[in-house]
Amino acid sequence: MIYVVDVDHMSLAFAAESERQAARIARSPRFARAVGRPCLNPVASNNQPRIATVQERIGFHDMSAEFADAAADILVARIG
Repeated sequence: MIYVVDVDHMSLAFAAESERQAARIARSPRFARAVGRPCLNPVASNNQPRIATVQERIGFHDMSAEFADAAADILVARIG
C-alpha cells in the first residue's frame, strides 16, 4: 500500500505493508533524515500517514520506476 505524509506544503509518498508500519516509518529518524526534516514532530497530526489517493499512487509509481534503487530500504517520493 502507498501512504502519504503531508509536511510543510509537501506530500511525501512511500510504500508500507500496513497502517501500523506506515506510522512507524513516518515517526522514524531515518524518515526525517530522508526528507531533510530532522525536526519533524512525530505526534503532529499533519505528520500522520494516510492512504494515498489514486493520483498520488500513480505519481509515486512513476517516480519509483525512474529513481528506485534495488539497494534502497525505502523510497520517499515528493508527489506534491
